Amino acid sequence: MGGSSLAGGVGLGCWAVGSLTHCGCTDNIAASPSLLVLLGQSQRLALAIFLDLPAPPGNMERGDRLRGSSDGHQRSGPGRLVSVALFCLALLILLVSLLTARLQSFDVSSMLFDGALAAVCVVFFFFSGALWLAHQQQCETTSALDAREASLLESEARFRQMADHIQEIFWMIDAHTKKALYVNRAYETVTGRSREALRRDPLSYAELIHPQDRRQILTKLDEATRTGKFNEQFRIVLPDGDSRWIWVGGFPVRDGRGRIQKLVGTAKDVTAQKQAEEEINRNLMMAEAAWAEADALRKATLALTQDLQLDSVLDTLLQSLLELVPYESAKILLVESDSRLFVARDAPPSRVATQSVRYPPTLDATDYPFIERVLASQVGVLLKDAIEEQEWHVCVDSECPPSWLGVPLIVSGRALGLISLAHSVRGTFTSEHLRLAQLLAIPAAAAIQNARMYECAKIYGDELEKRTSDLRAVESALLRFHSDRPS
Repeated sequence: MGGSSLAGGVGLGCWAVGSLTHCGCTDNIAASPSLLVLLGQSQRLALAIFLDLPAPPGNMERGDRLRGSSDGHQRSGPGRLVSVALFCLALLILLVSLLTARLQSFDVSSMLFDGALAAVCVVFFFFSGALWLAHQQQCETTSALDAREASLLESEARFRQMADHIQEIFWMIDAHTKKALYVNRAYETVTGRSREALRRDPLSYAELIHPQDRRQILTKLDEATRTGKFNEQFRIVLPDGDSRWIWVGGFPVRDGRGRIQKLVGTAKDVTAQKQAEEEINRNLMMAEAAWAEADALRKATLALTQDLQLDSVLDTLLQSLLELVPYESAKILLVESDSRLFVARDAPPSRVATQSVRYPPTLDATDYPFIERVLASQVGVLLKDAIEEQEWHVCVDSECPPSWLGVPLIVSGRALGLISLAHSVRGTFTSEHLRLAQLLAIPAAAAIQNARMYECAKIYGDELEKRTSDLRAVESALLRFHSDRPS
Protein backbone atom coordinates (compact mmCIF):
# COMPACT_ATOMS: atom_id res chain seq x y z
CA MET A 1 0.00 0.00 0.00
CA GLY A 2 2.87 2.37 0.69
CA GLY A 3 4.21 2.05 -2.85
CA SER A 4 0.81 2.55 -4.43
CA SER A 5 0.05 5.48 -2.15
CA LEU A 6 3.35 7.00 -3.03
CA ALA A 7 2.67 6.43 -6.68
CA GLY A 8 -0.82 7.92 -6.38
CA GLY A 9 0.55 10.86 -4.42
CA VAL A 10 3.15 11.46 -7.03
CA GLY A 11 0.44 11.27 -9.73
CA LEU A 12 -1.80 13.72 -7.88
CA GLY A 13 1.11 16.03 -7.31
CA CYS A 14 1.98 15.85 -10.97
CA TRP A 15 -1.57 16.73 -11.97
CA ALA A 16 -1.82 19.56 -9.46
CA VAL A 17 1.46 21.10 -10.51
CA GLY A 18 0.63 20.50 -14.16
CA SER A 19 -2.68 22.27 -13.80
CA LEU A 20 -1.14 25.16 -11.95
CA THR A 21 1.72 25.33 -14.40
CA HIS A 22 -0.65 25.26 -17.35
CA CYS A 23 -2.69 28.12 -15.90
CA GLY A 24 0.39 30.16 -15.05
CA CYS A 25 -0.33 30.18 -11.28
CA THR A 26 2.80 28.64 -9.76
CA ASP A 27 4.42 31.89 -8.79
CA ASN A 28 3.67 31.49 -5.07
CA ILE A 29 3.23 27.76 -4.55
CA ALA A 30 5.85 27.54 -1.82
CA ALA A 31 4.17 30.31 0.09
CA SER A 32 0.74 28.55 0.19
CA PRO A 33 0.51 26.33 3.37
CA SER A 34 -3.15 25.60 2.75
CA LEU A 35 -2.25 23.95 -0.54
CA LEU A 36 0.38 21.77 1.20
CA VAL A 37 -2.08 20.67 3.89
CA LEU A 38 -4.69 19.87 1.24
CA LEU A 39 -2.34 17.63 -0.67
CA GLY A 40 -1.28 15.57 2.34
CA GLN A 41 1.97 13.78 3.11
CA SER A 42 2.15 11.58 -0.02
CA GLN A 43 1.39 14.49 -2.27
CA ARG A 44 3.92 16.75 -0.56
CA LEU A 45 6.68 14.54 -1.86
CA ALA A 46 5.43 14.86 -5.44
CA LEU A 47 5.01 18.61 -5.04
CA ALA A 48 8.52 18.89 -3.67
CA ILE A 49 9.80 17.18 -6.83
CA PHE A 50 8.36 19.89 -9.06
CA LEU A 51 9.07 22.95 -6.94
CA ASP A 52 12.34 23.43 -8.80
CA LEU A 53 10.41 23.99 -12.13
CA PRO A 54 10.80 27.51 -13.47
CA ALA A 55 7.68 29.59 -12.93
CA PRO A 56 6.23 31.33 -16.05
CA PRO A 57 6.39 35.09 -16.05
CA GLY A 58 3.38 36.99 -14.69
CA ASN A 59 0.90 38.97 -16.80
CA MET A 60 2.03 42.40 -17.83
CA GLU A 61 0.33 45.60 -16.83
CA ARG A 62 -2.73 47.03 -18.66
CA GLY A 63 -0.66 49.88 -20.01
CA ASP A 64 0.80 47.55 -22.70
CA ARG A 65 -2.07 45.16 -23.32
CA LEU A 66 -1.19 44.39 -26.89
CA ARG A 67 2.22 43.17 -25.86
CA GLY A 68 0.77 41.27 -22.85
CA SER A 69 -1.68 39.38 -25.07
CA SER A 70 1.19 38.39 -27.32
CA ASP A 71 3.16 37.01 -24.31
CA GLY A 72 0.07 35.03 -23.20
CA HIS A 73 0.00 33.28 -26.56
CA GLN A 74 3.70 32.48 -26.22
CA ARG A 75 3.17 30.95 -22.73
CA SER A 76 0.27 28.77 -23.86
CA GLY A 77 2.52 26.53 -26.01
CA PRO A 78 5.02 25.42 -23.27
CA GLY A 79 2.21 25.09 -20.69
CA ARG A 80 0.38 22.65 -22.92
CA LEU A 81 3.51 20.55 -23.42
CA VAL A 82 4.07 20.43 -19.66
CA SER A 83 0.44 19.29 -19.11
CA VAL A 84 0.79 16.49 -21.67
CA ALA A 85 4.10 15.37 -20.13
CA LEU A 86 2.59 15.29 -16.63
CA PHE A 87 -0.44 13.37 -17.93
CA CYS A 88 1.84 10.72 -19.46
CA LEU A 89 3.89 10.55 -16.27
CA ALA A 90 0.73 10.11 -14.17
CA LEU A 91 -0.42 7.25 -16.41
CA LEU A 92 3.00 5.62 -16.06
CA ILE A 93 2.88 5.91 -12.27
CA LEU A 94 -0.67 4.46 -12.26
CA LEU A 95 0.48 1.46 -14.34
CA VAL A 96 3.43 0.94 -12.01
CA SER A 97 1.14 1.01 -8.97
CA LEU A 98 -1.22 -1.53 -10.61
CA LEU A 99 1.68 -3.81 -11.49
CA THR A 100 3.03 -3.54 -7.92
CA ALA A 101 -0.40 -4.40 -6.50
CA ARG A 102 -0.59 -7.51 -8.76
CA LEU A 103 2.84 -8.74 -7.80
CA GLN A 104 2.27 -8.17 -4.08
CA SER A 105 -0.65 -9.16 -1.95
CA PHE A 106 -3.98 -7.85 -3.26
CA ASP A 107 -5.41 -5.10 -1.04
CA VAL A 108 -8.92 -3.77 -1.89
CA SER A 109 -8.47 -0.53 0.00
CA SER A 110 -5.24 0.19 -1.78
CA MET A 111 -6.86 -0.50 -5.13
CA LEU A 112 -9.78 1.78 -4.29
CA PHE A 113 -7.40 4.48 -3.18
CA ASP A 114 -5.37 4.11 -6.34
CA GLY A 115 -8.56 4.19 -8.44
CA ALA A 116 -9.66 7.34 -6.65
CA LEU A 117 -6.29 8.88 -7.28
CA ALA A 118 -6.55 7.95 -10.96
CA ALA A 119 -10.04 9.48 -11.17
CA VAL A 120 -8.74 12.62 -9.52
CA CYS A 121 -5.94 12.66 -12.01
CA VAL A 122 -8.44 12.39 -14.90
CA VAL A 123 -10.60 15.15 -13.36
CA PHE A 124 -7.57 17.36 -12.94
CA PHE A 125 -6.61 16.65 -16.53
CA PHE A 126 -9.93 17.81 -17.92
CA PHE A 127 -10.02 20.66 -15.40
CA SER A 128 -6.62 21.83 -16.51
CA GLY A 129 -7.77 21.59 -20.13
CA ALA A 130 -10.82 23.72 -19.33
CA LEU A 131 -8.64 26.21 -17.54
CA TRP A 132 -6.27 26.27 -20.49
CA LEU A 133 -9.17 26.78 -22.92
CA ALA A 134 -10.58 29.60 -20.77
CA HIS A 135 -7.15 31.19 -20.60
CA GLN A 136 -6.81 30.86 -24.36
CA GLN A 137 -10.22 32.47 -24.94
CA GLN A 138 -9.36 35.24 -22.50
CA CYS A 139 -6.14 35.92 -24.37
CA GLU A 140 -7.96 35.95 -27.70
CA THR A 141 -10.71 38.19 -26.31
CA THR A 142 -8.15 40.54 -24.82
CA SER A 143 -6.25 40.60 -28.09
CA ALA A 144 -9.44 41.30 -30.07
CA LEU A 145 -10.48 44.06 -27.65
CA ASP A 146 -7.04 45.58 -27.80
CA ALA A 147 -7.04 45.44 -31.58
CA ARG A 148 -10.51 46.97 -31.74
CA GLU A 149 -9.59 49.68 -29.25
CA ALA A 150 -6.43 50.42 -31.18
CA SER A 151 -8.45 50.61 -34.40
CA LEU A 152 -10.99 52.91 -32.77
CA LEU A 153 -8.25 55.14 -31.40
CA GLU A 154 -6.59 55.26 -34.80
CA SER A 155 -9.92 56.03 -36.51
CA GLU A 156 -10.69 58.74 -33.96
CA ALA A 157 -7.24 60.25 -34.46
CA ARG A 158 -7.72 60.26 -38.26
CA PHE A 159 -11.21 61.76 -37.87
CA ARG A 160 -10.02 64.55 -35.58
CA GLN A 161 -7.05 65.26 -37.83
CA MET A 162 -9.34 65.53 -40.84
CA ALA A 163 -12.08 67.49 -39.02
CA ASP A 164 -9.61 69.99 -37.58
CA HIS A 165 -8.03 70.77 -40.94
CA ILE A 166 -11.07 71.34 -43.15
CA GLN A 167 -12.56 74.78 -43.77
CA GLU A 168 -16.15 73.64 -43.29
CA ILE A 169 -17.83 73.26 -39.92
CA PHE A 170 -18.52 69.66 -38.96
CA TRP A 171 -21.34 69.53 -36.40
CA MET A 172 -23.38 67.00 -34.46
CA ILE A 173 -26.50 67.68 -32.37
CA ASP A 174 -28.86 65.54 -30.33
CA ALA A 175 -32.15 65.04 -32.17
CA HIS A 176 -34.23 65.14 -28.98
CA THR A 177 -32.71 68.02 -27.03
CA LYS A 178 -31.16 69.83 -30.06
CA LYS A 179 -28.01 70.37 -27.98
CA ALA A 180 -24.72 70.57 -29.82
CA LEU A 181 -22.57 67.48 -29.21
CA TYR A 182 -19.52 68.28 -31.32
CA VAL A 183 -18.08 70.97 -33.61
CA ASN A 184 -14.63 71.16 -35.14
CA ARG A 185 -12.17 74.05 -35.10
CA ALA A 186 -13.70 75.65 -38.20
CA TYR A 187 -16.60 76.71 -35.95
CA GLU A 188 -14.35 79.32 -34.35
CA THR A 189 -13.06 80.54 -37.71
CA VAL A 190 -16.46 80.91 -39.37
CA THR A 191 -18.56 82.17 -36.45
CA GLY A 192 -15.93 84.07 -34.45
CA ARG A 193 -17.03 82.29 -31.24
CA SER A 194 -15.17 79.71 -29.16
CA ARG A 195 -16.02 76.05 -28.87
CA GLU A 196 -15.71 76.32 -25.11
CA ALA A 197 -18.64 78.74 -25.03
CA LEU A 198 -20.68 76.25 -27.04
CA ARG A 199 -19.75 73.46 -24.63
CA ARG A 200 -20.96 75.56 -21.71
CA ASP A 201 -24.22 76.36 -23.48
CA PRO A 202 -24.96 73.73 -26.16
CA LEU A 203 -27.98 75.71 -27.41
CA SER A 204 -26.13 79.00 -27.91
CA TYR A 205 -25.74 78.31 -31.63
CA ALA A 206 -29.28 79.67 -32.07
CA GLU A 207 -27.97 83.14 -31.14
CA LEU A 208 -25.70 83.05 -34.21
CA ILE A 209 -28.65 83.08 -36.61
CA HIS A 210 -29.71 86.48 -37.92
CA PRO A 211 -32.88 87.71 -36.13
CA GLN A 212 -34.75 87.91 -39.44
CA ASP A 213 -33.91 84.27 -40.27
CA ARG A 214 -33.92 82.73 -36.79
CA ARG A 215 -37.55 81.65 -36.50
CA GLN A 216 -37.63 80.07 -39.95
CA ILE A 217 -34.35 78.19 -39.49
CA LEU A 218 -35.24 76.87 -36.02
CA THR A 219 -38.56 75.66 -37.43
CA LYS A 220 -36.72 73.87 -40.24
CA LEU A 221 -34.35 72.33 -37.70
CA ASP A 222 -37.26 71.05 -35.64
CA GLU A 223 -38.70 69.46 -38.77
CA ALA A 224 -35.31 67.89 -39.54
CA THR A 225 -35.38 66.00 -36.22
CA ARG A 226 -38.40 64.14 -37.62
CA THR A 227 -37.64 63.99 -41.34
CA GLY A 228 -33.85 63.85 -41.22
CA LYS A 229 -33.52 66.43 -44.01
CA PHE A 230 -31.90 69.83 -43.52
CA ASN A 231 -30.57 71.98 -46.36
CA GLU A 232 -30.74 75.73 -45.79
CA GLN A 233 -28.93 78.98 -46.51
CA PHE A 234 -29.20 81.78 -43.97
CA ARG A 235 -27.31 84.62 -42.35
CA ILE A 236 -25.32 84.56 -39.12
CA VAL A 237 -24.21 87.54 -37.02
CA LEU A 238 -20.55 87.82 -35.97
CA PRO A 239 -19.48 89.27 -32.62
CA ASP A 240 -18.49 92.54 -34.35
CA GLY A 241 -22.00 92.93 -35.79
CA ASP A 242 -21.08 91.92 -39.33
CA SER A 243 -23.15 89.23 -41.05
CA ARG A 244 -22.23 86.27 -43.22
CA TRP A 245 -24.13 83.82 -45.36
CA ILE A 246 -23.67 80.12 -44.59
CA TRP A 247 -25.03 76.93 -46.09
CA VAL A 248 -25.90 74.12 -43.67
CA GLY A 249 -26.71 70.55 -44.68
CA GLY A 250 -27.44 67.63 -42.37
CA PHE A 251 -28.44 63.96 -42.36
CA PRO A 252 -29.84 61.66 -39.66
CA VAL A 253 -28.12 59.02 -37.52
CA ARG A 254 -30.63 56.29 -36.60
CA ASP A 255 -30.65 53.54 -33.98
CA GLY A 256 -31.47 49.88 -34.53
CA ARG A 257 -35.18 50.64 -34.62
CA GLY A 258 -34.81 53.34 -37.26
CA ARG A 259 -35.42 56.23 -34.89
CA ILE A 260 -33.40 59.42 -35.40
CA GLN A 261 -30.97 59.89 -32.53
CA LYS A 262 -28.57 62.51 -33.90
CA LEU A 263 -28.24 64.99 -36.74
CA VAL A 264 -24.82 65.24 -38.34
CA GLY A 265 -23.74 67.61 -41.08
CA THR A 266 -21.52 70.39 -42.36
CA ALA A 267 -21.76 74.17 -42.60
CA LYS A 268 -19.91 76.29 -45.16
CA ASP A 269 -19.33 80.03 -45.47
CA VAL A 270 -20.95 81.02 -48.79
CA THR A 271 -20.74 84.80 -48.37
CA ALA A 272 -18.51 85.22 -51.42
CA GLN A 273 -20.78 82.98 -53.49
CA LYS A 274 -23.86 84.86 -52.31
CA GLN A 275 -22.28 88.20 -53.16
CA ALA A 276 -21.34 86.89 -56.60
CA GLU A 277 -24.93 85.71 -57.14
CA GLU A 278 -26.29 89.09 -56.06
CA GLU A 279 -23.84 90.84 -58.38
CA ILE A 280 -24.94 88.60 -61.24
CA ASN A 281 -28.59 89.33 -60.46
CA ARG A 282 -27.89 93.06 -60.38
CA ASN A 283 -26.10 92.86 -63.71
CA LEU A 284 -28.95 90.85 -65.19
CA MET A 285 -31.48 93.38 -63.92
CA MET A 286 -29.40 96.23 -65.30
CA ALA A 287 -29.12 94.42 -68.64
CA GLU A 288 -32.87 93.80 -68.72
CA ALA A 289 -33.55 97.42 -67.80
CA ALA A 290 -31.13 98.63 -70.45
CA TRP A 291 -32.78 96.38 -73.03
CA ALA A 292 -36.24 97.60 -72.04
CA GLU A 293 -35.01 101.19 -72.13
CA ALA A 294 -33.43 100.76 -75.54
CA ASP A 295 -36.55 99.06 -76.85
CA ALA A 296 -38.80 101.84 -75.49
CA LEU A 297 -36.57 104.52 -76.97
CA ARG A 298 -36.47 102.72 -80.31
CA LYS A 299 -40.24 102.46 -80.43
CA ALA A 300 -40.62 106.08 -79.37
CA THR A 301 -38.17 107.24 -82.02
CA LEU A 302 -39.96 105.27 -84.71
CA ALA A 303 -43.33 106.63 -83.57
CA LEU A 304 -42.03 110.18 -83.56
CA THR A 305 -40.67 109.93 -87.10
CA GLN A 306 -43.63 108.16 -88.67
CA ASP A 307 -45.80 111.27 -88.90
CA LEU A 308 -44.86 114.85 -89.73
CA GLN A 309 -48.00 116.36 -88.25
CA LEU A 310 -47.03 118.41 -85.19
CA ASP A 311 -50.10 117.43 -83.19
CA SER A 312 -49.40 113.74 -83.78
CA VAL A 313 -45.75 114.17 -82.82
CA LEU A 314 -46.65 115.94 -79.56
CA ASP A 315 -49.24 113.31 -78.59
CA THR A 316 -46.77 110.50 -79.33
CA LEU A 317 -44.11 112.26 -77.24
CA LEU A 318 -46.38 112.48 -74.18
CA GLN A 319 -47.41 108.83 -74.53
CA SER A 320 -43.78 107.67 -74.83
CA LEU A 321 -42.80 109.76 -71.80
CA LEU A 322 -45.52 108.12 -69.72
CA GLU A 323 -44.01 104.69 -70.45
CA LEU A 324 -40.63 105.82 -69.09
CA VAL A 325 -41.43 108.42 -66.41
CA PRO A 326 -44.41 108.10 -64.00
CA TYR A 327 -45.76 111.64 -64.26
CA GLU A 328 -49.21 112.89 -63.32
CA SER A 329 -49.17 116.02 -65.47
CA ALA A 330 -46.99 117.06 -68.39
CA LYS A 331 -46.58 120.12 -70.62
CA ILE A 332 -44.64 120.68 -73.80
CA LEU A 333 -43.58 124.34 -74.00
CA LEU A 334 -42.25 125.70 -77.31
CA VAL A 335 -40.37 128.95 -77.79
CA GLU A 336 -42.39 131.61 -79.58
CA SER A 337 -39.95 134.51 -79.33
CA ASP A 338 -36.93 135.37 -77.20
CA SER A 339 -38.51 134.67 -73.78
CA ARG A 340 -42.08 133.95 -74.75
CA LEU A 341 -43.30 130.35 -74.74
CA PHE A 342 -46.63 128.78 -75.52
CA VAL A 343 -48.13 125.51 -74.26
CA ALA A 344 -48.11 123.32 -77.35
CA ARG A 345 -49.57 120.29 -75.56
CA ASP A 346 -50.44 119.30 -72.00
CA ALA A 347 -51.67 116.10 -70.34
CA PRO A 348 -54.24 115.94 -69.00
CA PRO A 349 -55.57 118.91 -70.99
CA SER A 350 -56.19 121.99 -68.83
CA ARG A 351 -59.44 123.93 -68.86
CA VAL A 352 -57.74 126.99 -70.32
CA ALA A 353 -56.38 125.01 -73.23
CA THR A 354 -59.78 123.43 -73.80
CA GLN A 355 -61.59 126.78 -73.87
CA SER A 356 -59.09 128.47 -76.17
CA VAL A 357 -58.15 125.87 -78.73
CA ARG A 358 -57.15 128.35 -81.40
CA TYR A 359 -55.03 130.43 -79.05
CA PRO A 360 -52.87 128.30 -76.67
CA PRO A 361 -51.80 129.85 -73.35
CA THR A 362 -48.47 131.64 -73.31
CA LEU A 363 -46.01 132.60 -70.58
CA ASP A 364 -42.83 134.56 -70.06
CA ALA A 365 -39.80 132.47 -69.06
CA THR A 366 -38.44 135.31 -66.93
CA ASP A 367 -41.34 134.80 -64.51
CA TYR A 368 -40.30 131.18 -63.89
CA PRO A 369 -36.68 130.90 -62.69
CA PHE A 370 -36.35 127.15 -63.16
CA ILE A 371 -37.82 127.27 -66.68
CA GLU A 372 -35.49 130.10 -67.53
CA ARG A 373 -32.57 128.16 -66.09
CA VAL A 374 -33.40 125.06 -68.21
CA LEU A 375 -33.59 127.13 -71.42
CA ALA A 376 -30.45 129.11 -70.67
CA SER A 377 -28.22 126.24 -69.51
CA GLN A 378 -29.79 123.65 -71.83
CA VAL A 379 -29.47 121.15 -68.95
CA GLY A 380 -32.29 119.22 -67.31
CA VAL A 381 -33.40 120.12 -63.77
CA LEU A 382 -34.79 117.70 -61.17
CA LEU A 383 -36.63 118.93 -58.06
CA LYS A 384 -37.46 116.06 -55.70
CA ASP A 385 -39.17 118.49 -53.29
CA ALA A 386 -39.97 121.63 -55.23
CA ILE A 387 -41.85 123.30 -52.34
CA GLU A 388 -38.62 123.65 -50.33
CA GLU A 389 -36.96 125.58 -53.19
CA GLN A 390 -37.08 129.32 -52.60
CA GLU A 391 -37.25 130.10 -56.32
CA TRP A 392 -40.27 127.82 -56.76
CA HIS A 393 -42.78 130.56 -56.01
CA VAL A 394 -44.71 130.84 -59.30
CA CYS A 395 -46.24 127.90 -61.15
CA VAL A 396 -47.22 127.45 -64.74
CA ASP A 397 -50.84 127.07 -63.62
CA SER A 398 -52.65 127.43 -60.32
CA GLU A 399 -51.16 124.22 -58.79
CA CYS A 400 -47.56 123.87 -57.61
CA PRO A 401 -46.51 120.18 -57.73
CA PRO A 402 -44.02 119.02 -55.07
CA SER A 403 -41.98 116.93 -57.55
CA TRP A 404 -40.94 118.55 -60.83
CA LEU A 405 -38.69 117.64 -63.74
CA GLY A 406 -37.71 119.91 -66.69
CA VAL A 407 -35.83 118.79 -69.82
CA PRO A 408 -34.86 121.11 -72.69
CA LEU A 409 -35.56 120.33 -76.36
CA ILE A 410 -32.29 121.09 -78.16
CA VAL A 411 -31.69 121.08 -81.92
CA SER A 412 -28.39 122.26 -83.42
CA GLY A 413 -27.45 123.94 -80.13
CA ARG A 414 -30.68 125.94 -80.01
CA ALA A 415 -33.50 125.42 -77.47
CA LEU A 416 -36.83 124.79 -79.16
CA GLY A 417 -38.62 124.56 -75.82
CA LEU A 418 -38.80 122.18 -72.87
CA ILE A 419 -40.69 119.25 -71.40
CA SER A 420 -42.24 119.92 -67.97
CA LEU A 421 -43.28 116.88 -65.87
CA ALA A 422 -44.91 117.04 -62.43
CA HIS A 423 -46.13 114.69 -59.66
CA SER A 424 -48.06 115.37 -56.47
CA VAL A 425 -45.88 113.04 -54.33
CA ARG A 426 -42.51 114.29 -53.13
CA GLY A 427 -39.47 112.38 -54.31
CA THR A 428 -41.28 110.54 -57.10
CA PHE A 429 -38.81 111.54 -59.79
CA THR A 430 -35.24 110.25 -59.62
CA SER A 431 -32.04 110.91 -61.52
CA GLU A 432 -32.81 107.80 -63.61
CA HIS A 433 -36.09 109.40 -64.72
CA LEU A 434 -34.23 112.57 -65.61
CA ARG A 435 -31.74 110.57 -67.70
CA LEU A 436 -34.51 108.73 -69.57
CA ALA A 437 -36.38 111.97 -70.27
CA GLN A 438 -33.20 113.56 -71.62
CA LEU A 439 -32.60 110.56 -73.91
CA LEU A 440 -36.12 110.77 -75.27
CA ALA A 441 -35.89 114.56 -75.68
CA ILE A 442 -33.16 114.18 -78.35
CA PRO A 443 -35.28 112.44 -81.03
CA ALA A 444 -38.35 114.36 -79.83
CA ALA A 445 -36.67 117.71 -80.51
CA ALA A 446 -35.66 116.54 -83.99
CA ALA A 447 -39.20 115.29 -84.68
CA ILE A 448 -40.72 118.59 -83.48
CA GLN A 449 -38.27 120.55 -85.61
CA ASN A 450 -39.13 118.42 -88.65
CA ALA A 451 -42.86 118.81 -87.99
CA ARG A 452 -42.56 122.59 -87.69
CA MET A 453 -40.47 122.75 -90.85
CA TYR A 454 -43.05 120.58 -92.59
CA GLU A 455 -45.82 122.95 -91.47
CA CYS A 456 -43.85 125.93 -92.70
CA ALA A 457 -43.18 124.19 -96.00
CA LYS A 458 -46.85 123.33 -96.27
CA ILE A 459 -47.82 126.93 -95.59
CA TYR A 460 -45.30 128.18 -98.12
CA GLY A 461 -46.55 125.62 -100.61
CA ASP A 462 -50.14 126.64 -100.13
CA GLU A 463 -49.18 130.30 -100.50
CA LEU A 464 -47.13 129.57 -103.60
CA GLU A 465 -49.97 127.56 -105.09
CA LYS A 466 -52.37 130.41 -104.35
CA ARG A 467 -50.06 132.97 -105.92
CA THR A 468 -49.46 130.71 -108.92
CA SER A 469 -53.20 130.35 -109.33
CA ASP A 470 -53.62 134.13 -109.10
CA LEU A 471 -50.84 134.63 -111.65
CA ARG A 472 -52.51 132.23 -114.03
CA ALA A 473 -55.81 134.01 -113.58
CA VAL A 474 -54.12 137.37 -114.35
CA GLU A 475 -52.41 135.85 -117.35
CA SER A 476 -55.74 134.49 -118.64
CA ALA A 477 -57.36 137.90 -118.14
CA LEU A 478 -54.56 139.61 -120.08
CA LEU A 479 -54.94 137.16 -122.92
CA ARG A 480 -58.66 137.78 -123.10
CA PHE A 481 -58.05 141.51 -122.97
CA HIS A 482 -55.66 141.43 -125.90
CA SER A 483 -57.93 139.18 -127.91
CA ASP A 484 -60.98 141.41 -127.37
CA ARG A 485 -59.17 144.69 -128.17
CA PRO A 486 -59.75 145.86 -131.81
CA SER A 487 -56.68 145.95 -133.93
